[in-house]
Amino acid sequence: MKKSGIKGRMIAVASIGLMCLMALALLAPTVSAASATWGYEFPLGSARTQAVVAQDTNGVVYVAGGTGLTGFVTDGLMRAYNPGTGTWAALTGMSYFVRGASGGFGEDGRIYVISGWRSSITAPTERVQIYNITTNSWSYGTAIPNPVWEAKSFNTGDHMYVVGGEPLAGGVAGMNQIYNVTTDSWWVGAEMPDNRTSGATVVDNGFGYYFGGVNETGDPMTTAFRYDIAADSWSKIAPIPSPMCAETAIVGEDGLVYVFGGASGASNLPGTTYGNGYTYDIATDSWAAIDDLNVPRAWLGAALYDNKVLAVGGNDNTNVFASVESLDTLQNQLNNLQNQVTLLQNQLTQANNDITGLTGDVSDLTAKNVLLKQQLVNLSAQLNQTTDDLNAALNTANGKTNDAKSAADSANMIGMLGMIIGIIAIVIAVIALVMKKKAPVQQMMQPQPPMPPQ
Repeated sequence: MKKSGIKGRMIAVASIGLMCLMALALLAPTVSAASATWGYEFPLGSARTQAVVAQDTNGVVYVAGGTGLTGFVTDGLMRAYNPGTGTWAALTGMSYFVRGASGGFGEDGRIYVISGWRSSITAPTERVQIYNITTNSWSYGTAIPNPVWEAKSFNTGDHMYVVGGEPLAGGVAGMNQIYNVTTDSWWVGAEMPDNRTSGATVVDNGFGYYFGGVNETGDPMTTAFRYDIAADSWSKIAPIPSPMCAETAIVGEDGLVYVFGGASGASNLPGTTYGNGYTYDIATDSWAAIDDLNVPRAWLGAALYDNKVLAVGGNDNTNVFASVESLDTLQNQLNNLQNQVTLLQNQLTQANNDITGLTGDVSDLTAKNVLLKQQLVNLSAQLNQTTDDLNAALNTANGKTNDAKSAADSANMIGMLGMIIGIIAIVIAVIALVMKKKAPVQQMMQPQPPMPPQ
């Protein structure tokens, strides 16, 4: 079978297949394109920002430390918040007040509040404060080697990783301080690729993630990093679509990482606060935008409830918030599916247009192929005629060459005959000459008659 015939059939089959896929996509149930917007849940019992927000396996959210005032007076508040009922239960507070601390639940079921800023000494503290839920009491662990505030942490197994932050000497750090809750001991892991403070962290499947934050000059960043816990090594991942700092992050029940809120700077009064947010897909290393918070805020916490992501507390330039906003991750998944269907339809349409264009190209190529074949036939005929003319010319030239050769042979024969005749003549002449000279000699040799008497 000719190649052009094979190509034509392949294009036809591909066209039919693509049209079938387009038909299936168009006939598929249409997912609602309604946007997943932030709603409101039960508020906290009191305003809270720059606190450690940690959630247990029962869904109860614990809020430790921070402040409830824009004057940022640190306190030791400890509360348990139930998103389902709005219950705001008072617990034993910390005796050592901090804000901007890091921490969360350890493998042992206790809550760890690590370092942070203590207003009374205007510097980060080295304290590690441990809350026992069962006894509703606090204790201290081994002090962190390098006190920092606005460091961020992620926890896996019995290890807590405290990364970045602003150290005692000021500036911005990229330290990775690792705390073992079982042995109550510290050591230092691989530093971040760049110094950061006031970003956001999550942990998932053996990897820690750090998003945004500010650098040494105080600029919010788009860079994001992944930490391989087993290998103790960092790498860069896809950057955030826009710079973020003083934001929060959490892994949703849909497996996506939600990163939202923040501000234009990492100061207590952060300038412009943001309500925008994104999802990060770990599997594809890609970002997608989500709807903005109703109230832009920085230094907020995050939690989960009933397939929803919660934005807990936070502040702007004038207010500290008790409100809790929620984003339905199921609706967000539906929106993503609708976007994927729309993208698929667009791709199928484009593919069909490409096939149509390709079919036209094949038709053009077929016409050109016919023209080239005719040109080849014409060239072949011209070549045959030229060959015939060349053969005739060669025959004529060969005839003339033979005639010239015959004439030359005749001339050579005549010349040879002339030479032979000349030689014969010369021989005859020589013989005659010899004979002529011989005759007088013979006469002299004959006896002479006697001379008569005188």
